[in-house]
Amino acid sequence: ADEIRTRLSKYFGDTRFPILPQKAVRTIRQTLDDEDIVTLDNGVYKIWFARNYRCAKPNTLLLDNALATMGAGLPSGMAAKMVNPDRKVVSVCGDGGFMMNSQELETAVRLGLDLTVIILNDNAYGMIKWKQTGMGFDTYG
Repeated sequence: ADEIRTRLSKYFGDTRFPILPQKAVRTIRQTLDDEDIVTLDNGVYKIWFARNYRCAKPNTLLLDNALATMGAGLPSGMAAKMVNPDRKVVSVCGDGGFMMNSQELETAVRLGLDLTVIILNDNAYGMIKWKQTGMGFDTYG
């Protein structure tokens, strides 16, 4: 277990820009209280959260897991804030997934929802690109 923790935490203190996913996960974890909520869209970064974001309480990291539902991060964050108005809610979205439901920002503003949206920009559908590259295909999307 210690070896795994050491390997996973290797880049927590990295100072490169743009920041590495591991550093983003660590910073978000250190910023939020144990009862605060993070919602995830679908993308490669979801793997980094699953590996590195340590939850202290149930239902504080909300993700669709294997369903690969692009665009779910922001609406999930909005619902989490409506159900838990006294908790901080951070919605982490990839640029592709965010654009599928970016119009919901208007809904969040109209409803007066106080949530934070972090958009990770790689100018691609990162998960699809990663899988295509891993299978030796040209990348599209």
